[in-house]
Amino acid sequence: WAQAFAYTRDDRGGPLTWTGGVGDEVRASRVWVQAKAVHAAKAIEVPGSGGKTQTATTTGIFLVVDLAAQATREPQRIAWLEVLTADGHRYAATDRVPETQTIKKFFVQPGWWVSGPAVFELPVSALAGARIVVSSVRGFIVEPSLPEVEIDLGLDEAGAARLVSEAKDVYPLGNKK
Repeated sequence: WAQAFAYTRDDRGGPLTWTGGVGDEVRASRVWVQAKAVHAAKAIEVPGSGGKTQTATTTGIFLVVDLAAQATREPQRIAWLEVLTADGHRYAATDRVPETQTIKKFFVQPGWWVSGPAVFELPVSALAGARIVVSSVRGFIVEPSLPEVEIDLGLDEAGAARLVSEAKDVYPLGNKK
C-alpha cells in the first residue's frame, strides 16, 4: 500500500515546474519569465554580416514568442527553450536563427528585465495547445529537480488557426524596420 505513494524515477529526477499564461509574470526559483506576445511567420529575416540580411524559410510555421526574463538572486543565462505540444512532442528553438538574435544572448540579471524573442519551427498542426518551456539551467552534471517555467500560449484550435492566418510573410529580427 505504501509503495503506491512512492515517486517514480521520472518524478524524482523531473524538473520543478512553475506555470502561467501569456502576460503572466511566472516566478520560478532562479528566474522570472513573462511571455509578452505570440506571433507566427512564414519566414524569418535576420541581420547578416556586412549589413546584408538573411532569410530563413520553413515548410511549417515559425512561432515567435516575445519573452522577458529577470534573475532572482544571481545572473543566469536562458539555457533551454522548447515548445511542448498538446500531444507531448517537444521542439527546441530553431537553429535557423542565431542565438545572438534571441533572448539567449543576454545574461539575465537580478533587478533588470531583459527582453528578446524565442523562435521555434514547427508544423502548423502542433500549434493548438502549445506551451513554451524555459529553463535557465542545463548542463552535463545536473542536480535533481531543476527549475523550469512553462507558459501556456493560449492557443486552442481556433486561436491556432487565427495565428496562422495572420502569420507575417517575413518577420524581421534584430534591427526591426
